[in-house]
Formats: sequence, C-alpha cells, structure tokens
Amino acid sequence: MTLQEDRNDEDRAPLSAYLNNSTIRGVVLIGLGLFALAAPDASHFLLGLSVAIALVTFGATDIRSALRSRPRHWIGVLIGTLYIVGAAALVVRTDQTIALIAFVVGAVLIARGLLAAYAAIQVRDTDSSWTYKMTRGFLWAAVGMIVLIVPDAIVGAVIFAIAGAAIIAGSVSLSVGIAVAHDVDVNPDIETMSFLKAWFRRRDVGDTMRATVVDNLFFEGPGHVQKQVGFWVLLVLSTAIATLGIMADSTAVVIGAMLVAPLMTPIMGVSVAIVNGWPRRVSLSFATVAGGVAVSIAVAWILAAWVPQLVPIEANAQIQSRISPTLIDLLIAVAAGAAGAYATIDKRVSSSITGVAIAVALVPPLGVAGIMLKAGEFGDAGGALLLFLTNLVAIILTASVVFVVGGLVPFDQFKSNRAKTRTTVVTVALAALVITVPLFFTSEGIIASASRQSSVQSVTEDWLADSEGISLERVVVNVDDISIVMSGEGDLPSVAELEASLEEELGTDIFLDIEYFPSVRITSDDL
Repeated sequence: MTLQEDRNDEDRAPLSAYLNNSTIRGVVLIGLGLFALAAPDASHFLLGLSVAIALVTFGATDIRSALRSRPRHWIGVLIGTLYIVGAAALVVRTDQTIALIAFVVGAVLIARGLLAAYAAIQVRDTDSSWTYKMTRGFLWAAVGMIVLIVPDAIVGAVIFAIAGAAIIAGSVSLSVGIAVAHDVDVNPDIETMSFLKAWFRRRDVGDTMRATVVDNLFFEGPGHVQKQVGFWVLLVLSTAIATLGIMADSTAVVIGAMLVAPLMTPIMGVSVAIVNGWPRRVSLSFATVAGGVAVSIAVAWILAAWVPQLVPIEANAQIQSRISPTLIDLLIAVAAGAAGAYATIDKRVSSSITGVAIAVALVPPLGVAGIMLKAGEFGDAGGALLLFLTNLVAIILTASVVFVVGGLVPFDQFKSNRAKTRTTVVTVALAALVITVPLFFTSEGIIASASRQSSVQSVTEDWLADSEGISLERVVVNVDDISIVMSGEGDLPSVAELEASLEEELGTDIFLDIEYFPSVRITSDDL
C-alpha cells in the first residue's frame, strides 16, 4: 500500500459515521420525492392524506386561538371548522380526492386572502406596510380561484413542487450528515434550515463579480450613452430580422434574430435590482423593457405594412406557433430564466447565454404581435403578447431566486432589504398568476384536442381493420365536426357503424365527413 493510499484510508470516514439522523432523513426525503415524481397516481392519494392531516392541524390551531382571544374571533372558528370538515371529506371520499382538495384548498385560500386584504385596508392609516399585506391577501385569493378553476393541473403542480422541495431538503440534510461524518465543523444536531442559512451566507460571488454584473446589466457610468445607443440599435435590427424571418416562415432567420436581440439585458437587470433592493434601478430597467416592447411592435407593424406576406398567415408555422402559448412555454421560460441568471454570475458558463436567448425567444413574439395588429387579428396579437409576458414574468422570478442562491447579493443584505423587495416580488408573482390562468385553459384545450384526435384515429383504424387495401390518410377533429380522408381499393365498411362508434367514444353527437379516393393500379402487363 502506498503512502497516498494510506492517507486516503485515514481520511475516509467509517460507514457507521454516515448513519446519523441527517443522512437517514436526507435519504428518506430524496426517496419520497423521487417516488412522488415517478408514481403520480399514488402521489394523489398520499397528497390527499397529507392535506387532510395538515387541515386538521391548522383547523384545531385556528379554533383554539380564536376561542382564547378576547373578544372571541368567530370568523377564525368558522375557518378552522371548514378546515376540519374538508379533511373529513378527503378521508371519506377518496374517489374524488383531487376535486375535494381543489374545492377545500381553493375556498380556504380565497377566504383567508380576502380577509387579510380587508384587514390590511382597515389599518392603512396606522400600518405603513398595509399595501404589501393587501397585495399578499389578493394574491392568495387569486391562487384560490385558480385552484378552483383548474384543479387537475394545480394538484399536479403541487405534487411536483412538494416532490422538488423534498428532494432539495433531503439533499441539504444529506450534506449535513456527510459533513458530520467527515468531522467537519458542523453540529450533528443542527437543524436543516440553520445549515441552509449558513450555506447561503458562505455563498458570495465577490465584489468584483457584482461590479461586473452591474456594469453589464445597467446603462450607467461613463459609457451609459454608448450602452443606450447600442441597445436600441440592436433591438431595432433584431426585431427587423425576426419580423422578416417570420414573414418568410424561416426558422433559421428567426434564430439569428434571437442571437442579436438584447432584451434579456434589462430583464436580468430587473431581477438583480429586485434582490438588491434598488427601487430606482428596478423602475429604470422596467421602463427600458416597456420601451423595448413598444419599439419592437412598432417596427414589426411598419415592416408588415411595406413588405408583402410571402407565406399566408394560416400556413405560417412561425406565426401559428406563437399565438397560442401554453404551460409548456411557461416551463421553458422558467428553465431559461434560471440558466440565464446562472450564466450571468458564473464566468465559466457565460457562453451559455446564447443558448438561453434562443430557448426563450423574446423578440419573435413581439414581431408576431406587430404583424397580427397590422392584419387586424387582435386576438392572435394578444396571444403573441401573452407569450412574451409569460417569458418576461417567469424570467424575472426564477432569475431573482438564482441570484439570491448564487450569492450575487449577500444573505444578510438580502434579509435587511426584504421590506423593499417583498412588495415588488409579490406584485410580479400576482402578475404570474394572472398570466397563468389563460395558459391553463390553452393547455387544457390542446391536451383535450390531442386526446380526441387520438381517440378518433384509433376508432377509425379499428373500423378499417378488416378492409384490406384501404388506408387512413388524415383525421381532422374540430370540436364535434370530424373529417376523415381515406384512399385505397374496395368498398368501405358501414359508415353508420363508424359514426355510432365515434359518438360512443366521444360521448357526444358528431357530424362526420368522409372523403374516400379509390385508387387504380396500372402495370406494364395491363398496357
């Protein structure tokens, strides 16, 4: 055995040292999180049970506090009773877990949110933070309304969030256990949150990197005029490239426009200013973003007025893909915002910001909005603008989190600036919820349409199973109107039977339109 191997054996902790409370808790939390992600159906039952236990706990606490107060707070007793009744319903009606969770949680959030907002308004003359408390109350009420409107999607999001939180908490707890096993200066009885706070305090990118980020993201200092000129010139040119690429239905040209577009700079500036508590810089960056939106739409409008539309709007893939944003676009923006923020504060991956610009696509939706406004298609223009707003809000929120976790703002400074930042963050979160509502409906519509399309195609293929020589070419489902195109040789089976099967499958009356093109085969032997 070499000297180096001997030293490695001395440094290696025995296996028993790893079997402490922190490592065991970490492994269990990570395992539960992965199980919830891998088995969502089982997660629904576990979520219902967990929510029931939490509701009983919260309800009993609220009732106890309300009865002990002087005068007694009967509204608190009512809300606590609502908690317990909802928990009982979850236990009794396990077949309707999702719907009951949505109703109970949604109703409670709306009630508490409105009560909090009303209480904040009542003390507006004596409490300087009443605007924050009122906004937070309306925020919770808005969350409750969304839960009632789209329960399935919300429950899925909750399961995903809980699983993610369990994995993160488990990783932190596992880190504590490993540190204890290696005799690192960590208290073995330390709480996970205390360890997490200590870790946050050690995360600091340094004054040099902070100064570099500020110089790159804000139009300040001796060269602020050149920065402003460069930003607006690149914005106009990137919008022109994107608009022309959209009108020509050219993916390559649109990607080129994304690489040139500078809108990510002031958006990241908003996030940096929020976490550092710089209200003036927040306002200036927001103003730059708003001005950039207006200029981009105006440039697209002008180009649409002068340049002929090479590809019809109905057949233009670049336009059609940007007028109906879904939750997938929101998730893309969340991931892109996190990646962009990380690339901003880490020189080793700063080159990745190019890929982020391509993924999030900030300028092309504005180009589509301008083209649609010029064409008088205001609904489609609104859809494109919604896509941009989705990207904007998601990037701001996720980038803010990454900047705090990544150490761009010292942890103690962030804590001292909470009063300055919380109203802004809550307002942006409220905007995110408002934006999320139409995204839910669009996503639900796309999923439902895809499901109906798949069902119709499957039923039609079964109907043609015994008809050799006839092939299914195309199926188009438009609400209750179904168009089917087939080609081949021979007679079709009973169309009435197909219509009856489709109506049974879809559970509604339909209008069926079938186009059948008999084919004729000619070979050399026939000449």
